[in-house]
Amino acid sequence: MKNFFSLKTLRFEKGKLYAIDQRLLPKKLVFIKLSTCNEVVEAIKKMVIRGAPAIGVAAAMGLALTAYKHRGEKREKILKELIKAKRKIESSRPTAVNLFWALNRVMKKAEESGEKIVEAVIDEANKIAQEDFEVNRKLGEIGASLINEEDSILTHCKQLF
Repeated sequence: MKNFFSLKTLRFEKGKLYAIDQRLLPKKLVFIKLSTCNEVVEAIKKMVIRGAPAIGVAAAMGLALTAYKHRGEKREKILKELIKAKRKIESSRPTAVNLFWALNRVMKKAEESGEKIVEAVIDEANKIAQEDFEVNRKLGEIGASLINEEDSILTHCKQLF
């Protein structure tokens, strides 16, 4: 691993979403590659991607994948496809507040954009991901400042399988 502190749970790269398969943690660090909105929906449903912030980022990235897939098409067509994708993603975890917040934020940006709708959607999804990364980094710094050399830390995670 290059640098643990620069590790991103989700990243959009060349029209693909790379996500840590969180079901395998902490024993293995495996990234999966998602290419479509439907794959993002399944990853959320099957808890490959979990945790409120990560689900929000994944939702935004699902819209980015949809926009990327329809690049080159007319703005109206892209907007229709984004609305369909939004509905699919909403159904993946209907109680996830971060999911709805991220979808609404990206859709607002898409609706406000002109002809550069694809770029606007991808940029906004990436901004959400970067903001989440920065918040997690800051939380880590604050948490680390509270731990002394002689402290013992016990973590607990509910195993789902």
